[in-house]
Amino acid sequence: MEKIYIGYVQGVHGLRGDLKIKNRFERPDDVFKKENTIYLNEEPHIITNSKFYKGFYLVTIDNLKDINLVLKYKGYDVYFKKEDLHLKKDDFILDDLIDLNIIYKGKNYGKVKEVRDNSAYKILLIDFKQKYMIPLIDEFIKSVDLDKREITVDNIEGLIL
Repeated sequence: MEKIYIGYVQGVHGLRGDLKIKNRFERPDDVFKKENTIYLNEEPHIITNSKFYKGFYLVTIDNLKDINLVLKYKGYDVYFKKEDLHLKKDDFILDDLIDLNIIYKGKNYGKVKEVRDNSAYKILLIDFKQKYMIPLIDEFIKSVDLDKREITVDNIEGLIL
């Protein structure tokens, strides 16, 4: 069972005890749904209610509706089981791109070491003879093959050559 990092509990909202979760995951709508299981550190909890409010997800867990019952979770990391995302065969999350080889014109140009977000789009940080970045947009990324562990790119002459 592979768990993926979703974010962290920033605090508690209101006397009802909604957890105020800061999301760091690209598919929050797949996670913060009623009856989904999230993990606060290692403890499993069932979402009984959730809504997006002022940049945070307000989440009720295990039908706990009292601030005193959930205060202890402040600062906990939030995880979700990857298998519960029900990804299709060619679908992926950003974490899947780490350590994939960058292929340009049949040649390997290093591995993805990190994926960053610059607000406009995601950026792949590549480690090769030197470090460089490739925007994760269709103009540069032609295909992602998780089975071959490869990302085929195009139009990157000015970026790395």
